[in-house]
Amino acid sequence: MARKIYDPNEDENTTPSDELQIQSRELYANFVREEIELQGLPVPDVPLLDNIQFSNPLWVCNASNLRQLANEFSQSPLRNEVRLRAQSVDLTTLNGQNFSEMIQEVFSGGTLTRERVLVVFFFCSDVALFALQNHTLNLFSKLIQWSTDYITGRFSNFISSQGGWTAVLNNSINTLLKVSATAACCVAVVAMLVFIKNNWK
Repeated sequence: MARKIYDPNEDENTTPSDELQIQSRELYANFVREEIELQGLPVPDVPLLDNIQFSNPLWVCNASNLRQLANEFSQSPLRNEVRLRAQSVDLTTLNGQNFSEMIQEVFSGGTLTRERVLVVFFFCSDVALFALQNHTLNLFSKLIQWSTDYITGRFSNFISSQGGWTAVLNNSINTLLKVSATAACCVAVVAMLVFIKNNWK
Protein backbone atom coordinates (compact mmCIF):
# COMPACT_ATOMS: atom_id res chain seq x y z
CA MET A 1 0.00 0.00 0.00
CA ALA A 2 1.36 3.41 -0.97
CA ARG A 3 2.27 5.70 1.87
CA LYS A 4 0.17 8.78 2.36
CA ILE A 5 1.48 12.16 1.22
CA TYR A 6 1.83 14.68 4.01
CA ASP A 7 -0.54 17.64 3.88
CA PRO A 8 0.25 20.25 6.57
CA ASN A 9 -3.33 21.53 6.48
CA GLU A 10 -4.95 18.14 6.95
CA ASP A 11 -6.26 17.21 10.40
CA GLU A 12 -4.72 20.34 11.87
CA ASN A 13 -7.41 20.40 14.56
CA THR A 14 -7.01 16.71 15.39
CA THR A 15 -5.21 15.83 18.61
CA PRO A 16 -3.07 12.68 18.70
CA SER A 17 -3.70 10.19 21.49
CA ASP A 18 -2.10 10.95 24.84
CA GLU A 19 0.09 7.86 24.57
CA LEU A 20 1.39 8.83 21.14
CA GLN A 21 2.11 12.38 22.27
CA ILE A 22 4.08 11.08 25.25
CA GLN A 23 6.03 8.64 23.09
CA SER A 24 6.81 11.33 20.50
CA ARG A 25 7.97 13.72 23.22
CA GLU A 26 10.19 11.13 24.87
CA LEU A 27 11.69 9.90 21.59
CA TYR A 28 12.47 13.46 20.52
CA ALA A 29 13.87 14.49 23.91
CA ASN A 30 16.10 11.42 23.98
CA PHE A 31 17.23 12.16 20.42
CA VAL A 32 18.17 15.75 21.33
CA ARG A 33 20.07 14.63 24.43
CA GLU A 34 22.04 12.15 22.33
CA GLU A 35 22.88 14.83 19.76
CA ILE A 36 24.07 17.22 22.47
CA GLU A 37 26.25 14.52 24.00
CA LEU A 38 27.66 13.57 20.59
CA GLN A 39 28.78 17.19 20.25
CA GLY A 40 30.63 16.87 23.55
CA LEU A 41 28.41 19.46 25.23
CA PRO A 42 26.79 19.28 28.66
CA VAL A 43 23.03 18.79 28.54
CA PRO A 44 21.39 22.08 29.62
CA ASP A 45 19.07 22.16 32.59
CA VAL A 46 15.85 22.21 30.58
CA PRO A 47 12.74 20.44 31.97
CA LEU A 48 11.92 18.66 28.70
CA LEU A 49 15.40 17.10 28.63
CA ASP A 50 15.69 16.14 32.30
CA ASN A 51 16.28 12.49 33.23
CA ILE A 52 14.40 10.87 30.38
CA GLN A 53 12.84 7.60 31.47
CA PHE A 54 10.62 6.01 28.85
CA SER A 55 7.08 5.58 30.12
CA ASN A 56 6.80 2.27 28.28
CA PRO A 57 9.81 -0.10 28.24
CA LEU A 58 8.95 -1.10 24.67
CA TRP A 59 9.68 2.46 23.54
CA VAL A 60 13.35 1.88 24.33
CA CYS A 61 13.44 -0.36 21.25
CA ASN A 62 11.98 2.44 19.14
CA ALA A 63 14.61 4.83 20.48
CA SER A 64 17.33 2.31 19.62
CA ASN A 65 15.94 1.85 16.10
CA LEU A 66 15.72 5.61 15.66
CA ARG A 67 19.37 6.03 16.68
CA GLN A 68 20.44 3.24 14.31
CA LEU A 69 18.68 5.02 11.46
CA ALA A 70 20.12 8.37 12.54
CA ASN A 71 23.65 6.97 12.52
CA GLU A 72 23.10 5.63 9.01
CA PHE A 73 21.59 8.93 7.86
CA SER A 74 24.56 10.82 9.32
CA GLN A 75 26.79 9.25 6.67
CA SER A 76 24.68 10.63 3.80
CA PRO A 77 25.20 13.96 1.97
CA LEU A 78 21.68 15.00 2.99
CA ARG A 79 22.75 15.12 6.64
CA ASN A 80 25.16 17.98 5.95
CA GLU A 81 22.51 19.80 3.91
CA VAL A 82 20.13 19.67 6.87
CA ARG A 83 22.83 21.02 9.20
CA LEU A 84 23.69 23.89 6.85
CA ARG A 85 20.04 24.78 6.46
CA ALA A 86 19.56 24.83 10.22
CA GLN A 87 22.61 27.04 10.70
CA SER A 88 21.31 29.50 8.12
CA VAL A 89 18.18 30.21 10.18
CA ASP A 90 17.96 33.79 11.47
CA LEU A 91 17.55 33.09 15.17
CA THR A 92 16.82 36.73 15.98
CA THR A 93 13.48 36.63 14.16
CA LEU A 94 12.30 33.21 15.31
CA ASN A 95 9.05 32.66 17.13
CA GLY A 96 6.85 29.63 17.66
CA GLN A 97 4.73 30.31 14.59
CA ASN A 98 7.42 30.80 11.97
CA PHE A 99 9.54 27.98 13.39
CA SER A 100 6.58 25.62 13.04
CA GLU A 101 6.16 26.82 9.45
CA MET A 102 9.84 26.10 8.77
CA ILE A 103 9.46 22.55 10.06
CA GLN A 104 6.34 22.05 7.93
CA GLU A 105 8.24 23.24 4.89
CA VAL A 106 11.04 20.77 5.63
CA PHE A 107 8.61 17.87 6.07
CA SER A 108 5.75 18.53 3.66
CA GLY A 109 5.28 17.60 0.04
CA GLY A 110 6.14 13.93 -0.03
CA THR A 111 5.48 10.48 1.29
CA LEU A 112 6.67 9.43 4.71
CA THR A 113 10.11 7.85 4.59
CA ARG A 114 12.75 7.31 7.22
CA GLU A 115 14.72 10.16 5.67
CA ARG A 116 11.84 12.61 6.10
CA VAL A 117 11.37 11.63 9.74
CA LEU A 118 15.09 12.01 10.38
CA VAL A 119 15.24 15.33 8.54
CA VAL A 120 12.61 16.74 10.92
CA PHE A 121 14.38 15.45 14.03
CA PHE A 122 17.80 16.57 12.86
CA PHE A 123 16.59 19.98 11.65
CA CYS A 124 14.88 20.72 14.96
CA SER A 125 17.82 19.56 17.05
CA ASP A 126 20.35 21.32 14.80
CA VAL A 127 18.59 24.68 15.13
CA ALA A 128 18.40 24.23 18.91
CA LEU A 129 22.09 23.28 19.09
CA PHE A 130 22.97 26.25 16.90
CA ALA A 131 21.19 28.50 19.40
CA LEU A 132 22.87 26.78 22.33
CA GLN A 133 26.33 27.24 20.85
CA ASN A 134 25.85 30.82 19.68
CA HIS A 135 23.12 32.47 21.70
CA THR A 136 21.32 32.04 24.99
CA LEU A 137 19.96 29.16 27.01
CA ASN A 138 16.61 30.94 27.00
CA LEU A 139 16.35 30.72 23.20
CA PHE A 140 17.49 27.10 23.28
CA SER A 141 14.73 26.29 25.77
CA LYS A 142 12.13 27.99 23.58
CA LEU A 143 13.29 26.08 20.50
CA ILE A 144 13.04 22.78 22.36
CA GLN A 145 9.52 23.69 23.46
CA TRP A 146 8.43 24.84 19.98
CA SER A 147 9.84 21.77 18.25
CA THR A 148 8.32 19.49 20.88
CA ASP A 149 4.94 21.15 20.32
CA TYR A 150 5.19 20.46 16.60
CA ILE A 151 6.39 16.88 16.97
CA THR A 152 3.72 15.99 19.53
CA GLY A 153 1.05 17.72 17.43
CA ARG A 154 0.79 17.63 13.64
CA PHE A 155 3.81 15.42 13.20
CA SER A 156 2.37 12.83 15.58
CA ASN A 157 -0.93 12.94 13.70
CA PHE A 158 0.92 11.82 10.62
CA ILE A 159 2.87 9.16 12.52
CA SER A 160 -0.49 7.89 13.78
CA SER A 161 -1.86 7.69 10.23
CA GLN A 162 1.06 5.38 9.36
CA GLY A 163 0.38 2.98 12.23
CA GLY A 164 2.45 4.60 14.98
CA TRP A 165 6.14 4.86 15.79
CA THR A 166 6.78 1.12 15.95
CA ALA A 167 5.36 0.58 12.47
CA VAL A 168 7.23 3.54 10.98
CA LEU A 169 10.58 2.66 12.52
CA ASN A 170 10.30 -1.08 11.95
CA ASN A 171 9.49 -0.51 8.28
CA SER A 172 12.52 1.73 8.05
CA ILE A 173 14.75 -0.76 9.83
CA ASN A 174 13.52 -3.58 7.60
CA THR A 175 14.36 -1.50 4.53
CA LEU A 176 17.76 -0.68 5.96
CA LEU A 177 18.47 -4.34 6.73
CA LYS A 178 17.44 -5.36 3.21
CA VAL A 179 19.78 -2.76 1.73
CA SER A 180 22.58 -3.86 4.06
CA ALA A 181 22.01 -7.51 3.18
CA THR A 182 22.05 -6.70 -0.53
CA ALA A 183 25.26 -4.70 -0.13
CA ALA A 184 26.87 -7.53 1.84
CA CYS A 185 25.86 -9.99 -0.85
CA CYS A 186 27.38 -7.78 -3.55
CA VAL A 187 30.62 -7.51 -1.59
CA ALA A 188 30.73 -11.28 -1.22
CA VAL A 189 30.16 -11.79 -4.95
CA VAL A 190 32.88 -9.29 -5.86
CA ALA A 191 35.29 -10.96 -3.42
CA MET A 192 34.51 -14.35 -4.93
CA LEU A 193 35.12 -13.05 -8.46
CA VAL A 194 38.44 -11.52 -7.41
CA PHE A 195 39.44 -14.80 -5.76
CA ILE A 196 38.56 -16.77 -8.89
CA LYS A 197 40.43 -14.32 -11.10
CA ASN A 198 43.56 -14.49 -8.94
CA ASN A 199 43.56 -18.24 -8.38
CA TRP A 200 42.17 -19.77 -11.56
CA LYS A 201 44.33 -18.31 -14.26
